[in-house]
Amino acid sequence: MVGRRVPTPGQGAEIGMPTKRAFVPDDLWRLQAVSDPQISPDGSSVAFVVATSEQETDKPATTIWLAPSDGASPARQFTSGPQDSSPRWAPDGGELAFVAERGNGPQLHLASLAGGEARALTEAPHGISQPVWAPDGRRIAYVGRTGDWKKPEERSPIEKAAPRVVTGLHSRFDGVGWFDSRRSHLFVVAAAGGVPKQVTDGDWDDADPAWSPDGLELAFVSDRSTTRFDEVHRDVWVTSGGGRGRPRRLTRGRGNAAAPLWSPDGKTIAYIGHEHDDGNSAANIHLLVVASRDPQAPRSLSATLDRSVWGLLRPPGPVHAWIEGGKAVLFVAADRGTLAVFRSSLRRPRPELVVGGDRQITSIHSSGSTVAFISQWITIPPEVFCASLDGAGEVRVSQANVGLRSVRWATVRRTSHKADDGRRIESFVIYPPGHTKGKAAPTVLEIHGGPHGWHPQMSLFGLYQGLAAAGYVVVLPNPRGSHGYGEDYAHACVGDWGGADFEDLMGAVDQLVHAGVADPKRLYVAGYSYGGFMTSWTVGHTDRFAAACVSAPVTDLASMWGTTDIPGFAAFELGGFPWEQPEFYRAHSPITYVSKVRTPVQLFHWEGDLRCPIGQAEELFQGLRKLEREVVMVRYPGGFHIVRSPAQMVDYVARHIEWFNTH
Repeated sequence: MVGRRVPTPGQGAEIGMPTKRAFVPDDLWRLQAVSDPQISPDGSSVAFVVATSEQETDKPATTIWLAPSDGASPARQFTSGPQDSSPRWAPDGGELAFVAERGNGPQLHLASLAGGEARALTEAPHGISQPVWAPDGRRIAYVGRTGDWKKPEERSPIEKAAPRVVTGLHSRFDGVGWFDSRRSHLFVVAAAGGVPKQVTDGDWDDADPAWSPDGLELAFVSDRSTTRFDEVHRDVWVTSGGGRGRPRRLTRGRGNAAAPLWSPDGKTIAYIGHEHDDGNSAANIHLLVVASRDPQAPRSLSATLDRSVWGLLRPPGPVHAWIEGGKAVLFVAADRGTLAVFRSSLRRPRPELVVGGDRQITSIHSSGSTVAFISQWITIPPEVFCASLDGAGEVRVSQANVGLRSVRWATVRRTSHKADDGRRIESFVIYPPGHTKGKAAPTVLEIHGGPHGWHPQMSLFGLYQGLAAAGYVVVLPNPRGSHGYGEDYAHACVGDWGGADFEDLMGAVDQLVHAGVADPKRLYVAGYSYGGFMTSWTVGHTDRFAAACVSAPVTDLASMWGTTDIPGFAAFELGGFPWEQPEFYRAHSPITYVSKVRTPVQLFHWEGDLRCPIGQAEELFQGLRKLEREVVMVRYPGGFHIVRSPAQMVDYVARHIEWFNTH
């Protein structure tokens, strides 16, 4: 036996039980995402967002649902969509504020729980986001964009032909696009209606507003440093809720900050962040606290856990919560492939596991004695759960993915092997439904991105299940460099891409071959982003794989540094700039070894990718084509490195299966 069977959470496991048929790529149209759980002030109900992929528009449609927190009755749809998000309960629980698109951009709306039509509170020219109620229930703060800007269809031919003048390195960001003249600032509007009041301004962006318990101040994050046009250093700030006076900075102009949240007594602000250099994504992200008055150095409540805290990149929903009257904080952290909920005391910060198991919890919200959270796993689509603050009494309160009840899911086991230097390298192995023990099967090595990400990557849920349903064992290793195994482990691949991390991956495959699980004559390899780098590297250094799928790769480290939206990351990972160590860049670039590639390669890339621009794949494609090797390039229009349409994802999974089946 290679590893142990990974147990699934008790609640909701029936969704993952084998029933009638195998998963097919088109099932992705029926897979629904759930996010942003919000418990009502009295703890009796949970509001959450459900995203459904629409084939007519090839976009996700989002609606808001309500469910009793005890799971006693089914959830019910509260809004009609098609683009509703960010549900936020009024302090008295009688109304729900939310963001809705009704033809004039995303605007703030308010609906009574007693029924009736929702009413719009804003007509912001560029839309709004991140609403948050004031404690008195009379005001709502939100983020709006300011500045003169026209939609492309509103511009004259001369305006469309005008150049974009770039003066800094931080001029675009994947998932956002090129920055324009608009700036994001905080606004406050009366819940009864009226003219919104802008409370921050300036040539910078403000986000993540949070009211103080007395309703007099707003905490937020902003990068107001002199270096903001070249790198990112967001701080926690506080300003008057009425826009009077100058904002005051609470943190020290180091690292990054997100999601500030006041303690119930108003003396402390907890936030997600770090104080390390821009570009260092190997270091842990922390749950930090800072005094709201006369602040000293921020203090970590998560440091002794030696795990990276989830939530710096603004997931759709809250990621931490004050509990026990401000004595402790709940937060989410990466731990050996999972995302788990931990509790840490404000006075004696030694994190304790609250909600764990083999699953990933991506968002949490607490009210009173109850915590709501989103849970998902390789074998279980996402749903909303509720539990007490100690994790007891867990119950599933949503049924978003009951439409997939007829699918027979693959199973997953953990395993590990020892690297040459003694490190223990862990992997998740997905077995096809009905897999026969002792019979070697075709096996796909799937390499995660990052390099400081980790497996499983739930954005690839459909790929995992699709390959397994097609008869492939899928191995998901977490080589050195992965988060979830301690900061030293995450740093272990920095400056050594294609070195010991490559050996870790080959060791994971070797273990399955030796155990009789993987057929050595039918091995395949695939990966995305850094996984695309490593897949390109792999086929240039071994011919053991019958075929490869390379997605959004890095193939030329020098041109990658010069074209990516995060040049600080590339310089940190490689220990310097291309002109400082050209031979190192050349030696660690997969394109250097293109003439050695004999493996059939299928390349995937999105034309709008700003993180690993499409030229990275084009270099490999042109090299292999010129060498008359078997290569195909699949170019998807639009998108970003991390954003693609539902139809593209269905196609992506289907093409992986077809490529491996034909080789």
